[in-house]
Amino acid sequence: MQIRKHGILFSIGLACIINSCTKNDTNAVLNAPESVTGFTTTAPTVVLTSANDSMTVTDFKWQAPSYGFQAATTYTMIFDTPADTSGTNAWGNAIKMTMPTNSLEKSFLGMDFNTIMNQLGLPFEVASPVVVRLKSDINQSTGATSTVPSIYSDLGMTVTPYQVILIYPKLYVAGDFLVPNWTQLDQPGWTLASVKSDSYYEGYVNFPNTGNSFKLCTLPSWNGINYGWGGTGTTISGSSTAGNCYFGGPGYCKVAADVKALTISYTPTNWAVAGDFNAWSTSATPMTFSTVTNQWTATNVSLTAGSTFKFVGDPGWASSFGLDSKGNLAFGGGNIIAAKTGVFTVTLDLSQGAGNYSYSVK
Repeated sequence: MQIRKHGILFSIGLACIINSCTKNDTNAVLNAPESVTGFTTTAPTVVLTSANDSMTVTDFKWQAPSYGFQAATTYTMIFDTPADTSGTNAWGNAIKMTMPTNSLEKSFLGMDFNTIMNQLGLPFEVASPVVVRLKSDINQSTGATSTVPSIYSDLGMTVTPYQVILIYPKLYVAGDFLVPNWTQLDQPGWTLASVKSDSYYEGYVNFPNTGNSFKLCTLPSWNGINYGWGGTGTTISGSSTAGNCYFGGPGYCKVAADVKALTISYTPTNWAVAGDFNAWSTSATPMTFSTVTNQWTATNVSLTAGSTFKFVGDPGWASSFGLDSKGNLAFGGGNIIAAKTGVFTVTLDLSQGAGNYSYSVK
């Protein structure tokens, strides 16, 4: 009987050990879903007008992925055109929006959705295909990057946007060369803009002195993050103890700053008009910069209807502006076609920051 009793106890203990191991193994297993299920929209075809600016034009819903354990899940909605979703730089021009943790729905008012479509560069008043991607990520409680792979789900839409004047996130220049100095001016010529509402900001700044000290500020005051010297001429720092950025001028420069990579670059330019009318010379028709308007102007430019021209910022054509497929001024764009024959004043305005560069022929 004693032996049998020990046998019973041994069996019970063994069962407990087996059950315990099974339970622990189950907790350690990660179910890796292949995609986010149930990703849908209430309106796969959207026509945007000023009349539906304040109305909900589409509502996206999805189901929470099952990873096999409770987890804080962050979702990112990614908008892009079909042509940009494949190849080496796939999704490189996408517009991204982070959703609240564990959310399962996102609605868009017409105004907000139209802004995204404008940022994508869709043609106005034309029905165009759009791909919407939902990305799901697991948050680590420590804040570290998750080792759990992202999962995705895509859906297609057709959207007709209309044109609006876009107000992009800005960085404000504050420096010793401004009047009043060291003041953030929300004015043409003194801001950089982020076309994709991400970490990259770009604009053109006139540095008038041989030595120019400045900072880039997230607010039109000193109450935000103020990016200064990052240790080298090509880096910046958001530390409150960072010194001033510095550029040895004078020079009219494209300034590009990445507040995530903490980098900054300067491309000096001196603009001219080049085209059929002057055998595409980069020096025959120079433009003059006005410190009052922050614009470049060339007068007495003789153009013939149908002839073409571009704006060029250096003799080697490393910097130039032409037109994109929608007729907007774009860096490296195609030739501009003269609409009329005559003698004109041609103006180049790069003072409004990236996304709002413009020109005129009058």
